[in-house]
Amino acid sequence: MLDGNRIRERVDSAEFIGRLKAYGRDNVTCTSHAFFRLSRKQRKIFTCESIRDILFNEVPVLVGLQENGCHAAFYKHKSHRIIRIILDMKADGVSVVTFYVIEERQLPVIK
Repeated sequence: MLDGNRIRERVDSAEFIGRLKAYGRDNVTCTSHAFFRLSRKQRKIFTCESIRDILFNEVPVLVGLQENGCHAAFYKHKSHRIIRIILDMKADGVSVVTFYVIEERQLPVIK
């Protein structure tokens, strides 16, 4: 893992949800980089709209602030799977930088 992607501190989930909702759904965009890890089939399932649905309708199991200043939010997805969504939260909006599905056992431990 790159040092910039390492989570340096835990963020309270309720605080994160409140901050995200303050931006509003229309101010959450997805970068072209967000979907580069996905197959063609997965791109039909995971769209920017479906990522917004996760962000605004589900409670993350873990949120952390990365060394690079981005937030990493982890959401339960199916059995023993987690979706990790990397967000760049700026004054003018939120960008989904990337996301990917990991195994539940890969959830980071934040000290």
